[in-house]
Amino acid sequence: MSPATREPLRSRPPDFPTMAAFPIFERFRVTDYGLYPGDGGSGLDIAFDPGLTLVLGANGLGKTTLVTMLYRLCTGPYDIPGLDDNRDLGTRSLQARRLARPRRRLFADRVTDEAATAKATLDLALGGHTMAITRSLDSLDLLGLAIDGQDVPHDEEYLHELILEHSEVASFGDWILLLQHLTFYFETRRTLVWDETAQRQLLRILLLSRDKGSEWTRRERKILQAASERRNLSAALAKQEQRLSESESLVTDLDEVRTQLQLCQKLREVDEARLQRLEDILPDEESARERARLGVVKAEADHESAYRDLERRQLVVVAAAFPDKDDTARYLLGKLFSEDTCLACGHQVPQAVAVLGARQAAGHCVVCDSPLSSRDTRSLSSRSITAATRALESAATRLAAATSERQSADAAFESLVDEIQVLRTSIAGRTAEIDGLVRQLPPEEAELHEQRDEVAALRGLVQVLGKQLEEERKELSVFLSSVNRTIARHKQPIEEAFASYAKGFLLEMCTLVWAPHRDKLGESGTSITFPSFELDLSGAGFPSPVRRHGPQQVSESQREFVDLAFRMALMSVAGVRNAGTLVIDAPESSLDAVFVRRAADVLTRFASFGSDNRLLITSNLIDGDLIPELARQNGIRSATDTRVVDLLKLAAPTAATRELGSEYRDVRNRLFRQARSPAS
Repeated sequence: MSPATREPLRSRPPDFPTMAAFPIFERFRVTDYGLYPGDGGSGLDIAFDPGLTLVLGANGLGKTTLVTMLYRLCTGPYDIPGLDDNRDLGTRSLQARRLARPRRRLFADRVTDEAATAKATLDLALGGHTMAITRSLDSLDLLGLAIDGQDVPHDEEYLHELILEHSEVASFGDWILLLQHLTFYFETRRTLVWDETAQRQLLRILLLSRDKGSEWTRRERKILQAASERRNLSAALAKQEQRLSESESLVTDLDEVRTQLQLCQKLREVDEARLQRLEDILPDEESARERARLGVVKAEADHESAYRDLERRQLVVVAAAFPDKDDTARYLLGKLFSEDTCLACGHQVPQAVAVLGARQAAGHCVVCDSPLSSRDTRSLSSRSITAATRALESAATRLAAATSERQSADAAFESLVDEIQVLRTSIAGRTAEIDGLVRQLPPEEAELHEQRDEVAALRGLVQVLGKQLEEERKELSVFLSSVNRTIARHKQPIEEAFASYAKGFLLEMCTLVWAPHRDKLGESGTSITFPSFELDLSGAGFPSPVRRHGPQQVSESQREFVDLAFRMALMSVAGVRNAGTLVIDAPESSLDAVFVRRAADVLTRFASFGSDNRLLITSNLIDGDLIPELARQNGIRSATDTRVVDLLKLAAPTAATRELGSEYRDVRNRLFRQARSPAS
C-alpha cells in the first residue's frame, strides 16, 4: 500500500473529550548492533510481559543506551529543542523539530562499524492498536511499520498521524512531552510536583480534548511571539534613544527657534503621556458607568414592584371596607388610590389619597375614619399596607442612591471623554506648531528632528504592541477560566491516586492539593491563572503537613518518591484503561534500608499482575535490598527468568567486566539468593 492509497485515519467530533493513551511496550529487538551481540550473536530480543522487567548490568554495558533506544524508537529523529535544559516549558515552543545529523547518530557513534546495518524494532500497544516500529540505528530512519499486524508504508509523517490518532494527543510535540515526563523517568527529568509549567502542559494534554488543548497552545504561542517581538522592538528603541541622545549632545548654540521647538516637544510629550493614561482608564470608567446604569434599572424595577405591591394591598383594604358588594364605590375609591383621580369631578387629588392612605395605615375605615376593631380581620390588610409602604420607601431610597451613582458615573465618564478630546486637539495643535518650527531650522537640525520622529514612532509602536499583548492575555485568561474548571473535575481522583501511592512510599502525612497559580506569560503583563497541584508534607520539624514550595525543602528520597507517586497517579487516572509503561532507574542510592520494602511494594503495585502496566527498571549490579525485594515480590527467582535482561550475558563486555566478571556474577547470584529467601 503506497502513501497515496493508505487507509484514511479515523475521524471524531472536533471537541470530543477523551483520555490519553500511553504506550504499552510489548517486545524489543536489536540486531547487528555491536553493543548488544546477545546470546550467541543473536542480538537482543526482550518480551515485556505485564508487570516488572529488570535490566541488570554494570557501568558501560549499555543500560542507558537501551532505555534511550526505546525512547528514540517512539520519537524517531525528532525532539523539542532544549527540552532537557530545565527551562520553563511555558516560555518555549513545544513543536517537535528534526534532529541535526550528529544527534541522529548517537547510537552509531558507540560502535566501531557505525551501526551500518544495525536496526531495532519496538512492538507496542497504543489506544487499542498494536504497532511495530523498526528504525535504523545509524540514522534513526524509519525502516518498517506495521499496524495490527499489517505492513503499511514506513512514512514518518504517516507514523506521526497514527500516533496522534491512537494516543489522542494534539501534536507530536505533546507526544514527546508525555514520553519525557511520564513514560520515561530519565536522569534529567523534571520534578513535576514543583514544575508548574510542566504540570500545566501535562494537564492540558491529559485532561482536555485535542481541540481545546490545541487552542490553548495556539493562544500561548501567539502571546509569547508577540512578547518576543515587543521585547526586540524595545531593545531597538533603547538603541535609537541612545543614538538620539548622542546626536543631541553634539548640537550647540541653541537659538530661540530651537528653544521653542524643545518646549513644544516637551509639552506634547506631557500631553501624550497624559492621553495614554486616560485612554488606559477609559474602559474601566465605561464599565463603571455601565454597572451604574444596570444598578438604576434594577432599582427602578424593585421600586415599581414595591409600588404595585402597595397599590394591590390598598385595593384589598378598599374592597374590605365594603361589607356588601358595591362595585361602583369600590371602583371609585380604587381609581382614586391608583391614579390620584376623582371620577366624580375629574380632579387630581393627591391630598385626598394621602388622607385615605393615612387612615389605612392607622387601621381606620378609609370611608368614615372610624377605628376598626382589632378583632376585625380587615385590619390585617391595613397592617400589611404599613409593611408594603416601608418596602416602597426602602426601594425609593435605593433608587435615589442608584440614580445618584449613575449620575456620578456618567459625569466622570463624560469628563474623561472631554479631557481626552481636549488633549487630542492640543496634541494636534502642538504637532502643527512643531512642524512650522522645524521648517525654520538649518538642515542638520531638521535631520535631528527626523531622528526624533523615528524614535517617537518606534516608541508608539512599542506602546501599541503592548496594548494588543495585554488584550490577548485577557482573552487567554478568560479561556483558561473555563479550562481550569474542566481540569478541576479530575482533581479528586488524581489527589486520591497520589495519596494511595505516596502513602506506600512515605510515613509522613503527604497530600497533593489543587492550587491553581498565577503566572505572567512572558516577562511582563497581567498574571494569568493556570491549573496546578502543590504538595503538603509533614516532617521532623513539622508535625502537621505544611506546603513545600520547592524540591530543596524535602529530602532526596522524599523527592524521588513524591515525583514517582505523582507520575503514577497521572498515568492511572488519565490513561486509557489506566494502563501504560513506566521506565525508571532504580532509586537505590537514595533509599535507606527501612524503606526498600515500601518502595518495592508501591512499584510492584503499579506493575501488578492482571493489569496491562509495564514497569522497566534498570540497575547496576550493586549490593542492596531493592532489586532482591522487587524480584521477590514479583516472583523472579533467578537471572534466567525471562523478565530479567542480564547485560553481563547479552552486552559486549567492558574491560571491567572481562577482568572482574566473576565478581560481578557473584554479586548477581547473591542478589537472587536474597530474592529466593523469605522476606524478613
